[in-house]
Amino acid sequence: MISSEVSEDRIKDLWRDFFRLYGYSDEINRIHQEYPEVRTLYVSFRDLEDYNWQFAGSILVSPEIYIRAGEEVILQDYLLDRVTQRFNIFNLRIKDLEEKNVAYRIRDIRSANIGTLISVSGIVRKNTEVFPKLKNAAFECSSCHGLTYVEQTENRLSEPQVCDHCGLSRGKDKIFFKLRPNLSEFIDVQKVEIQEDPETLEGGSQPQRITIITEDDLAGLLYPGNRVIVDGILRTEQRRQGNIPLTEFFTYLYAINVRKDVKELESVKITEEDKKRIIEISKKPDIIDVISRSIAPTIHGLDMVKKALALQMFGGVRKVMKDGTTMRGDIHILMVGDPGTAKSQLLKYMAEVSPRGIFTFGRGSSAAGLTAAAVRDEFGEGRWTLEAGALVLADNGFVAIDELDKMDEHDTAAMHEAMEQQTVTISKAGIMATLKARASVLAAANPKFGRYDLNRNLAEQINFPLPLLSRFDVIFKMVDHPNKDSDSRLAEHVLKAHRIGEIYRSIEHSDADIEIDEQGFEPEIDKDTLRKYVAYARNNVFPRLSDEAIAILQDQYVKTRSTSHDAIPITVRQLESTIRLAEAAARARLSTIVTVEDALLAKKIVDYYLMDVSMDNGKMDIDIIYTGASSKQRNDMETVLDIIKQLKSEKGMAEVADVINVAMSRGMTQKKAEEALLKLKNAGQIFEKSYGKIDVIS
Repeated sequence: MISSEVSEDRIKDLWRDFFRLYGYSDEINRIHQEYPEVRTLYVSFRDLEDYNWQFAGSILVSPEIYIRAGEEVILQDYLLDRVTQRFNIFNLRIKDLEEKNVAYRIRDIRSANIGTLISVSGIVRKNTEVFPKLKNAAFECSSCHGLTYVEQTENRLSEPQVCDHCGLSRGKDKIFFKLRPNLSEFIDVQKVEIQEDPETLEGGSQPQRITIITEDDLAGLLYPGNRVIVDGILRTEQRRQGNIPLTEFFTYLYAINVRKDVKELESVKITEEDKKRIIEISKKPDIIDVISRSIAPTIHGLDMVKKALALQMFGGVRKVMKDGTTMRGDIHILMVGDPGTAKSQLLKYMAEVSPRGIFTFGRGSSAAGLTAAAVRDEFGEGRWTLEAGALVLADNGFVAIDELDKMDEHDTAAMHEAMEQQTVTISKAGIMATLKARASVLAAANPKFGRYDLNRNLAEQINFPLPLLSRFDVIFKMVDHPNKDSDSRLAEHVLKAHRIGEIYRSIEHSDADIEIDEQGFEPEIDKDTLRKYVAYARNNVFPRLSDEAIAILQDQYVKTRSTSHDAIPITVRQLESTIRLAEAAARARLSTIVTVEDALLAKKIVDYYLMDVSMDNGKMDIDIIYTGASSKQRNDMETVLDIIKQLKSEKGMAEVADVINVAMSRGMTQKKAEEALLKLKNAGQIFEKSYGKIDVIS
């Protein structure tokens, strides 16, 4: 490696030779015509290694010295006739850095890395707006009014001591210098904070963060939620307590190159051996069943739920039409049910096994924590900054939200846009930004009465807005009701799981060779392989609907819609959910064509959930999910409301007994009339003035 004591002239000669031999001179000459508007040259690190591996290695160790020398060569040898006292800045940037040489996890950065060229990857957590920074300051002399230029390399303003024109100094001759901003040169600067990718964290550890400083042409490129790889120089800034400098320093990364993670799941590394194994696994005829059985094998049963969760990991195909309209491919699933039905365990498992999985609790999440927020804090030095929430950080990934029912109504309302349009729009403090939130949502909620009441419909038992309920593609009702056979199987499964766990613990503390029967508890596809399988499928497989699949989905949709004349069984939303699930089934098989079997499996899952949560007197009615009442119930409510208004106009008041009698004379049962009255009262449309007397709220 070239010594750090090599002279500056020698370093410049190496750059001159390199530019000439590798054709960069032609590129610099093209930049010459547009300088200073264009003032950046990207140099490939591979070319540097090919030219002189010792020279390339020295750039990694002492990037400040070597890159600055290269910039001076360009300014002096190629751009001298274009350079002025005001405009004398050039950016030499290194690209194509090899990870094996410079890649560090944020948590592994140490003091030994200070001053070296390193590369970090992560998610943009927050950013400031782009603001100007003084780079080459023009100072006017109070005596001769000549301009003296001082390059600003520190955070504090550096002023000249002596005038370049009259030679007078500040201390001796008592002159002063006035900053002339209109004659100075500014560059754009942006502060960005990135945090570690969630999939690189080891069980439950807190993600570490680092501040990135981007300047000039790199400023303004990054937004919260972006997955990025940043190459830069690790620099320090001294901490202060008031005006007292401390021995502790902050570290930050001065960016020299920024690479956005364009592939959805690029961070999951898949080798050629992994690829062969994935393709081999996909050839199994019952691959979807194998994957579903590999999800939380210690949780007994829930076959249909696990099958839907398996398809959710793969997701459908996101479509972008020519007019810019997008159709989401991500699948949203909600589980509502009794305590002890393994909802939280399933959520935790899915967040761990899904690429880019994030787990969060509804109780501890606010609207800003889930979507995004504009905040004013120390990071922005008093300016407003954008901070990404869970849905933005999980862009192109997966979010598991437990205890969704514990969230405040204003917070759950913020999820509407993120779940359907898959964007998060911020309009605050002059910041107008739209961030991407293309994530699948798996949520769990408990009924507001503690346990699921089979006599009430789903909408009556949840504690969040009904419009949010309609955003979910699949909703599972998870009820814990006694059954001798199923309880016996469940108890056997749980006890066996505990026994295996005890044996594992015994083996840890002894050398005893104990035989373990793990059948039914060992996943057929382990977590790591399943994660790679999903990442490979989502990156490389984009299935299309076959003519046969289109025909059967269309036929089933029309047939289901025509089964009832006084209710709406399904809407286009359920058709789109079926399409997404069918595409996911094809992806799970690594097939580019959605077959009839995929379509029928998707239809089976959607029908299963609709039968479970939207049945009224044996009829499927989607209005139960959308409005909280079936079409028949809404008609009954409208009828009773009309009766109340009619009685009020005739008698000046309406009595409950009279309302029920008139309703019964119109063909309604007493029970239905009483239910309609209760629903109207709960909806705030009527109130009881005194015992037995009701009035309409105008």
